Amino acid sequence: MFGEKIRLIREMRGFSQENVAAKLGIAQNAYSRIELNQTKLESTMLVKIADVLGVSPMDILSSQPAIINLQSNKGTQQSFGYVENVISGQKELYEKMIEGKEEEIKRLNVIVEKLLGKK
Repeated sequence: MFGEKIRLIREMRGFSQENVAAKLGIAQNAYSRIELNQTKLESTMLVKIADVLGVSPMDILSSQPAIINLQSNKGTQQSFGYVENVISGQKELYEKMIEGKEEEIKRLNVIVEKLLGKK
C-alpha cells in the first residue's frame, strides 16, 4: 500500500535498494517486496525505513507527498539536477494519487447508481 511512496522517496534520496536494505539489516529482495507491496509493512519496519530515508513515518503514511529536505547531511545545497528529480518524483506521485481518486469516484458512482436503481 505504501511501497510506491517508499520507492519514490528512496529514489529522490538517490539510494539504491541494496543500500537501504543493508541499513535496515534485511536482504535486498525482502526490501524489494516492501516496495512492491508484497509483504505487510509492520510498524517497527515503517519507523526504521522512515529513519533511513530521512522522513517521518507520517510522511510515508500520509496521502500527501512527503516533504524532502533538499540539503545534504553536511548542510550544503544539493545540485539543481537533484531538485529536478525531487520535483519530478512529487509530480509523478500527485498524478498517481489523482488517477487513484478518479478511479475511486467512478467506482462510487457505479455504487450510487445501483443504489438509486439506475443500473
